[in-house]
Amino acid sequence: MHVTGHHHISMYTKNAQINKNFYTQVLGLRLVEKSVNQDNPTMYHLFFGDELGAPGTLLSFFEIPNIGQNRPGTDSIYRLSLLVPNVDALDFYKTRFEENDVQWEPITYLSQPAINFKDPDGLNLLLLVNNDYKIPSIWRKNPYTDIPMQHQILGMGPVELRVRDSKPTIEFLKNDLNYQHRTIDNDEHTTVMTLDSDGLYTDFVVIEQQGERARPGQGYVHHIAVTTPQDEDLNAVLSTINRYSKPNSGIIDRYFFKSLYFRQNRILFEFATEQPGFTVDTAPEHLGENLNLPDFMEDRRDEIERNLHDL
Repeated sequence: MHVTGHHHISMYTKNAQINKNFYTQVLGLRLVEKSVNQDNPTMYHLFFGDELGAPGTLLSFFEIPNIGQNRPGTDSIYRLSLLVPNVDALDFYKTRFEENDVQWEPITYLSQPAINFKDPDGLNLLLLVNNDYKIPSIWRKNPYTDIPMQHQILGMGPVELRVRDSKPTIEFLKNDLNYQHRTIDNDEHTTVMTLDSDGLYTDFVVIEQQGERARPGQGYVHHIAVTTPQDEDLNAVLSTINRYSKPNSGIIDRYFFKSLYFRQNRILFEFATEQPGFTVDTAPEHLGENLNLPDFMEDRRDEIERNLHDL
């Protein structure tokens, strides 16, 4: 079995247009896929990432216009981070945020300089300095933004999980998915798990926190997907989690990749293949321009489009 790092992370947004404007015009990511939730095609499903939407660069959002407020809490995917090349890039975004009325605060996270901020839905994010840490070779710059290449967001960094009991999560990551402990200065309630000690791009930060559980709403993180590059890797994960008494989704063909969902210690994990990716039916220069539906939904295009607002 081979898990190589983050694939994408999926959240709830109340307004897809505001969401698109923030992630493309403020953060400088590319809208690489404009589709619908395959389980509920009345809602948009947007993917933002690098030039081609490489695994590990992808943020995905489901639009739910009538959604209520999220209540942050434990037993949740609490926060995600985006890597930037260096302190100069971080300073660039500080200025950009001020120009766009985005509130931010400086912090140190995993011994690296960072800024903490929220998107228009209240989602908690970090921009984290990567410096000389390794990143995947498949990540690309985005030529479709006005942000200079040297300052652009690289991809996803550590994802923070907060759980009442951290032991089952740590054991799952270590024993079933082959993550290892990262040696770093933390308090006794924080554990960092990694697949690559030379990079930050695979890390999970597991924090034990008591109190009320998170309540889903606007800005809530629904699931975190990790990459199982090939079909055989995904099948191996399925065999592993089938040993648990808890149910899983089985393998689902999402057209752009194959997926498997499993809720472990109240955290919803997805395992997703690298291929075929978003260029399976769209030329790279036209990604994200039009509503894209998998072949098995094309016969419903007229109905689906009638139920969506312009974006």
